[in-house]
Amino acid sequence: AADYVQHAFAICAIPLGRKGPTAIGWNLPENAITCPTAAAALTGNVGLLHAWSNTMALDVDDWGAASEWLLARGLNLAQLFAAPDRVEIVSGRAGRAKLLFGLPASVITPVQTLQIKDDDGEMILEFRCADSGGNSMQDVLPPSIHPDTGSPYQWGGPGDWRNLPVIPDALLQIWQAERPNRAKAST
Repeated sequence: AADYVQHAFAICAIPLGRKGPTAIGWNLPENAITCPTAAAALTGNVGLLHAWSNTMALDVDDWGAASEWLLARGLNLAQLFAAPDRVEIVSGRAGRAKLLFGLPASVITPVQTLQIKDDDGEMILEFRCADSGGNSMQDVLPPSIHPDTGSPYQWGGPGDWRNLPVIPDALLQIWQAERPNRAKAST
């Protein structure tokens, strides 16, 4: 955890056996763990606070449906996962995948998360950074233990989490274009 903080990640504590934090206000900037000493004292799982780390996750919950949805908007999901600098968080669960990206300086953060669901309300894909109130969303970092599999999350891809690739412009444009569309549809 201290390594993450030393490389400009803001993190949060997550109890063992869970994928999400339980502390009140965990997603607020004043509660982000940014001190290496405090990070080194953590004993459970660890989450990356995207809004306070200038990062985002592309979280794929249904590979087939996510591929179709992105392809309909001109982007090939398989090509994103073939990038030579990609950084993945691997949970070991079939049909699921997650890419981490840095956000460009031109993007004013935090950026609201975009959730894409199927007709039955099942999650297909998430562009994860901040909640609707502007507070951080999080993703569990390796080597935290996945509560369902009992195995550690792992880093995947040929890239390095210490030097995240910047979100591809085409993916950022889809995220920015779809957010207002989804907001209108839910009102």
